[in-house]
Amino acid sequence: MTGAVERVRASAPGDWTWNVEPPAGWLAVPATGQDPQDVVERWEREAVALVADTIKPQEVVDDEYRDLAVPDDFRAELERTAAESVRNLREFADTVAPDGDRVLAAVGVLGCTPIPVLVAVGLSSPDDDGDGLMAALGATGGAPLAPPEIDHLDLPDGDGLRVTRLDLGGGSGTAWVSVALGRRAEHDDVLADTVLVWRSQNLFVTGLMTELLDELMPAVKIVRSGS
Repeated sequence: MTGAVERVRASAPGDWTWNVEPPAGWLAVPATGQDPQDVVERWEREAVALVADTIKPQEVVDDEYRDLAVPDDFRAELERTAAESVRNLREFADTVAPDGDRVLAAVGVLGCTPIPVLVAVGLSSPDDDGDGLMAALGATGGAPLAPPEIDHLDLPDGDGLRVTRLDLGGGSGTAWVSVALGRRAEHDDVLADTVLVWRSQNLFVTGLMTELLDELMPAVKIVRSGS
């Protein structure tokens, strides 16, 4: 049900394929026109059941989370919430798929509905200065009083960059937090960049989503399949 997502690129010498085999706790969201319709429909049915199960009310007993009994009328509300969340995921996946990006969603995170993460892969020439990658990660701009926090990481499969930023919604008083994780792998004739972006108004899960992005990144594989 969490099956892999895959894209093929040909913007550099040779044919490049990137795919994601989701770790436990992640859903790979199919996109209309990119995945077979029967796969999309089956995914929606199974995802609604899974999501409804992960957003059940819980209590903490002896430092463990335990599901509470759910009345029938509340169970129906859970299923409606789950169905709406799955529709939103699918719509988001459809909007980014034409650009070559895909969507994965973390499930079972502190009782929240599935949390979407954008997954993007790009190829560039070896002399690329990295400005595009920095912009994609949100490392540019930001409020003067809350500039982006930039961390350079040494990843096993490339150079890493994490950008955390807080954006205030002007006079509305709303705040958006985003965590973006980037990886740049060098090849003889091309640079391969991977970008993961999470953005939300739920500031409470920022630390946990930072950890989950770290776990997700190794699951994104980029390979040259021919030349």
